[in-house]
Amino acid sequence: MAISTLLPIIYCTIVIVLSGFTMWNLTWFVSNIKSSSQNSISQPDQGVFFPMMFNAGLVVLFIAQHSFLKTNQIGSYLTRQRITSSIARSIYVILTSVTLQIIVAFWTPITSYCSVLLDLPDLIGIRQIYYFCLNLTEITDLKSTELQRLYSHKRHPSYVGILILLWVTPLMSLDRFLLALAFSLYMAVAWEPTLDDRRYHQRQLDRKHQEISYSNRRKQMQNSELRNFRG
Repeated sequence: MAISTLLPIIYCTIVIVLSGFTMWNLTWFVSNIKSSSQNSISQPDQGVFFPMMFNAGLVVLFIAQHSFLKTNQIGSYLTRQRITSSIARSIYVILTSVTLQIIVAFWTPITSYCSVLLDLPDLIGIRQIYYFCLNLTEITDLKSTELQRLYSHKRHPSYVGILILLWVTPLMSLDRFLLALAFSLYMAVAWEPTLDDRRYHQRQLDRKHQEISYSNRRKQMQNSELRNFRG
């Protein structure tokens, strides 16, 4: 087989394999199946600022690459270099795949800040039905008095998150404005967390931080022992 025929086949194979592997890797990444400890470069004592800025930089990198290669300047440059549109598209796919692989490899999980009070099955009622079918004690009775008091004042999580969903929109129509305003006012009036609720939440958050810190130190010790054993 002539080299002029073999090279396009090799090139196409590389593009297909790279793009397929990238999509597979990205699917695992966004599904949170991959263990955070495998690619994490942060620890809880580093705080949240550096990991957030680092991750934001990775996002900006993808946006810049994905947008810059579609500009007229790049298109004109490729045309002057006698690169056809089909080849230009494959180059675009290769560079996009490389950028996504960089994001997956260097993304910094932030596990030291999380929701410690949200019980989703209980929130949507599935756990209650499950306990009823098994003729077991009502799940709410098993929760601490402090948590029951917090739920009676503020049942749903993330006040700020709901406000963002209601108000951050590219088009604020009149009916959307009415819905956002009504729900925002209702939450402001109906949700009445007290100072005791805040203190309880803070204690649970501190406890969660300690558990995560202990878990990370234990994993580091186990990994160190494993490396020493293999060495």
